[in-house]
Amino acid sequence: MEIINKISMEIVKNAKDGESIYSLATEVGFAYSAVYKAIFELERYGVVHLIRKGNKNIIKVNKNTIYKKFKELDNAVSVIERDNAFWNIAKTSKLKIRFVKGTAVAIWTKGGFITGDFYDRIYFLEVSKNDVNSLKESLKKEGIVYTEGEITNKRPLVWIIQGQKFNIERKDSLPVMPLKELVKWGEELQLENVLEQLERIYKLGLHAKYSEVETNV
Repeated sequence: MEIINKISMEIVKNAKDGESIYSLATEVGFAYSAVYKAIFELERYGVVHLIRKGNKNIIKVNKNTIYKKFKELDNAVSVIERDNAFWNIAKTSKLKIRFVKGTAVAIWTKGGFITGDFYDRIYFLEVSKNDVNSLKESLKKEGIVYTEGEITNKRPLVWIIQGQKFNIERKDSLPVMPLKELVKWGEELQLENVLEQLERIYKLGLHAKYSEVETNV
């Protein structure tokens, strides 16, 4: 039996000191026999220890190195799952929303230019004031964290910007600020590297130049 599988992940994620294998199996929704087998495999690696009391096997969680690796993997998988859920919301939502700032840059450049915020899974989303509460409910339902100004280390993080009247274009099925508006934003902030990338793709006549030093190592 492989130690890392769906059942063992759920066991490590949900197991509590003092509970029985039966109660844990009920909680994670797998058959008792499958959980029993996985628990004994985890015990071999010191992730848990079973205290046998009569006809009951009581679980003691050992937070050793392997346990911590399980938790790290679970966190990484959870981030990806929430990230995928967010992009699905963005594509299918009927709310008046659009991506702006660095997120719009990544979308319009087709990933040719990735801002630090986008790389860190921080997404800027402008939302009509009438739709803000509905969007927040959709995000909460998927366990996706949002903010309107305060930063947090939880990811993905949706940065909500409330707006009134704004135009929306669709790019690869995503609602995004129009290209002309993005160019104006880039010019105001003198983001020449972004402008040059947009020029390469869309031939906008911007004549933007961004110098990069190339060295031979």
